Amino acid sequence: MIDTEVARTFDRRSALFLTGGAVLTSVLVLRMLQMQVFEYKNYLKKSENNSFRIQVTMPKRGNILSENGSVISRDAPIYRIYIIPEETDDIKGVINIVEKELNLRKKTIDRIWKNIKKQARFQPVLISENSNWNTLAKLSAKNIPGIHIDSGFSRIYEMGPAGAQVFGYVGAPQKPVANTPFFSTGINGLEKRFNTEMAGKSGKTVFITNAVGRVTGEDKTQFISPKVGNDIKTTIRENIQKTLYDSLTMNRAGCGVVLDIESGSILAMASTPSFDPNNFKTDDGEEYIASLLNDVAKPFMNKTIEGLYPPGSTFKIVVALAALESGAINPKEKIFCPGYWEYGNHKYHCWEKKGHGSVDLYGALKHSCDTYFYQIALRIGIDAIKNMALKLGLNQKYMDDILAHEMPGIIPDRRWKEKNVGSSWVHGDTIISGIGQGFILTNCLQLAVMMARVASNKEVYPHLIYTDNPAEFKELGLQEKNIKHVLTGLEQVTQKGGTASGSAINVDGKKMGGKTGTSQVRNISKKEREKGVLTNEQLKWNLRNHGLFVGYAPTTNPKYAVCVIMEHAGGSSQAARATAKIMKELLK
Repeated sequence: MIDTEVARTFDRRSALFLTGGAVLTSVLVLRMLQMQVFEYKNYLKKSENNSFRIQVTMPKRGNILSENGSVISRDAPIYRIYIIPEETDDIKGVINIVEKELNLRKKTIDRIWKNIKKQARFQPVLISENSNWNTLAKLSAKNIPGIHIDSGFSRIYEMGPAGAQVFGYVGAPQKPVANTPFFSTGINGLEKRFNTEMAGKSGKTVFITNAVGRVTGEDKTQFISPKVGNDIKTTIRENIQKTLYDSLTMNRAGCGVVLDIESGSILAMASTPSFDPNNFKTDDGEEYIASLLNDVAKPFMNKTIEGLYPPGSTFKIVVALAALESGAINPKEKIFCPGYWEYGNHKYHCWEKKGHGSVDLYGALKHSCDTYFYQIALRIGIDAIKNMALKLGLNQKYMDDILAHEMPGIIPDRRWKEKNVGSSWVHGDTIISGIGQGFILTNCLQLAVMMARVASNKEVYPHLIYTDNPAEFKELGLQEKNIKHVLTGLEQVTQKGGTASGSAINVDGKKMGGKTGTSQVRNISKKEREKGVLTNEQLKWNLRNHGLFVGYAPTTNPKYAVCVIMEHAGGSSQAARATAKIMKELLK
């Protein structure tokens, strides 16, 4: 006979087991119900993903073209070998095999390991680009886990550093794009601005895989062909772009713009020092980029629109036209220059210590007499100067919808100074503005536009993207006789005795006119003047004067306008020589 206490204990345990079993069964049933009814679509999708592998096929990117249709930037077909670390249990062994088969340099192996460590394990790590077909076939036959071979495109920049800041380059996006391990996008310049147009549309290939992920076939019903991107045609003229860039490399840093006066087309636009985006993809690419970022001369900066410079004596063109239009001067009126001008309790120095003697407008432009323009500026006032500067295209943005970071510069007046400096405008501000110093800042493109407008008496507006529609510019409305007076003085600048006479050209009778400019980047104290002003050679590079030149050619029926700025060159001679070289190429 079973003991009553034992029976009760057995009944309690049975009840617990039965209750626990019922709870577990209920949970299992509910989970099955959730998976099979409520989350059916979600698990079906995951199941399908395990059965298929989607490979996105990147399209060929559109080209950037020159004025005549030749290629500036293009896509070239390549084969890439890459590894996905999470697909192998022996990453070290795989790398050893690849190193031996491809005969990779130690630097390449170091780069591969560096990327493996810093990236997520599911992200691809590039091993090699542009491998030959025999190598690819040999590696593919080994069926190494984690190793993939991908056909795609690599961007080629035909002009290298000549205009790299303008044309831009492509690179990896900040956030990885699913199923597209080597997706690239425009990073800056035209590559970035027209990325949508040039990128095209990607295609899709769906591979059927087995339980372990091996490809067993292809679902051709889901295949989508990639669509090639559109080309972007610019106004750049290749030989002029190369000539401009080569001319700029005479100096450590600078920029230049070449305009077609009749159409407004930008025939060339370059900054130095520059960079070659073709080097970014090499094994030394990271070190190369680091050296560029550490360069104080700012290679990545498009100085033609981002750089702001005091225009120096090139601004005398503005002051001369403002004075003539106001009727404040007669071009033959002479002003005596002893090498300085005393006004109030201040002495304003001319760049020529001995002075220029008595000079009229033509002589003042030819010799760039500061004393003449000090007095003319005060005679007409800052408002007349600013109005003419704006009419001639300064203090305006032209590339804002095409290229990033364009700076409008500064053409000051009374209200500007009160707002930005917190003090009232004084006569000294007007006087120093007469020679393009003080608060005035312009960029290279604006000065090229200024020269084009003066040479044509039309509201020339620059553009970088090619169009079949002919330009129709409004008349500026300046008196033709006044334009002629100024251009006469600018012709004499490059003639015997002018400040750029060493850069005179004559191509089948076609000559160049223009204006030199030297802009100070430091103040010269009274004490230094008394002891002797330091020469540019005695100063650190970043304290030396900028050299500028704005030119037009031919002097009869002008067709081209150029502005060249040589940073810290000490004077304008290099800028004038560079402009002469460019004009010769244009006038051939």
